[in-house]
Amino acid sequence: MYLLIIKSEKEIYKKLVRKIEVLELLPGVYLTWSTREKITKTIEVIKKELVREWEERGVGPSLEVAVIELTEAQYKSIRPLARRVIETTAESLLSEMNRLHEKSKRENVSGWFRDLANRYVKLTNAAFVLDIHPAVLDKLKEKWKELTLEVGK
Repeated sequence: MYLLIIKSEKEIYKKLVRKIEVLELLPGVYLTWSTREKITKTIEVIKKELVREWEERGVGPSLEVAVIELTEAQYKSIRPLARRVIETTAESLLSEMNRLHEKSKRENVSGWFRDLANRYVKLTNAAFVLDIHPAVLDKLKEKWKELTLEVGK
C-alpha cells in the first residue's frame, strides 16, 4: 500500500490518477494499491510528456510527487480516513443514482449513466481491495442493480 502526495495542476494529477488505482483521501493525497513499478512507470511517462511540453513551449506545468510505502501500522492509522471517504462517496453516488433514475424516466441519460458506472466500479473496487464494507455500500449495490436493469438497457 502506498500513499501518493501530488502537487501539480489539476489536469496533470488527474492524468496520473486515471492510470493507477487510487482512493483520494484529501486533495492531492491518494491511497493506492498499485505496484511500485506501475506507479513509477506512470510517473515517468507523465514526466516525459511534461519535459516535452517545456522543450516545445519554453514553459509548462510542474509535477511534484512523493510515493510513500506504508507499513501495516501506518495503513491501519489511515484506514479510518479511507473508510470515511468510501462511506461519503457511496452516499453521494447513491443520491446521484436516485436522481439519475428519476431523470431517466423523462430523457436519455446514457452519458451520465456511463460516467456513474465508472465511478461506481472504482469505488467498489477500492472498497474490495481495502476490505472496507460500510453498510451504505450494500444499499449502493442494490440501487446499482435496480438502475442497470431499468436504465442500462
